[in-house]
Amino acid sequence: MKAEFNSRVDLQREVIKILNQKDFKNKLNGLSKPAIDSWLVNNNISNELLKNSLISISEKLFFIANKSQDQITEEYKDLQISVKNNINELKKLIN
Repeated sequence: MKAEFNSRVDLQREVIKILNQKDFKNKLNGLSKPAIDSWLVNNNISNELLKNSLISISEKLFFIANKSQDQITEEYKDLQISVKNNINELKKLIN
């Protein structure tokens, strides 16, 4: 189970690192909805695609976190793959 937990944390860190490497006025501190909303407002970002991408990643990682104590299911694995795909899309959005 610990490997799955680390994988989820690594995915979250990757998203934050991608965004914080860019020249934004304020850094993203987490992937909760309030943290994302605050980051968007503080950086005067109105890009709906970026916002929706971050919220989608956040929701999927939240689901994965809640399932981390359960037996790993296909749905769990599919979500991890989906998050990785969302991260690749996020990279394209901010470049």
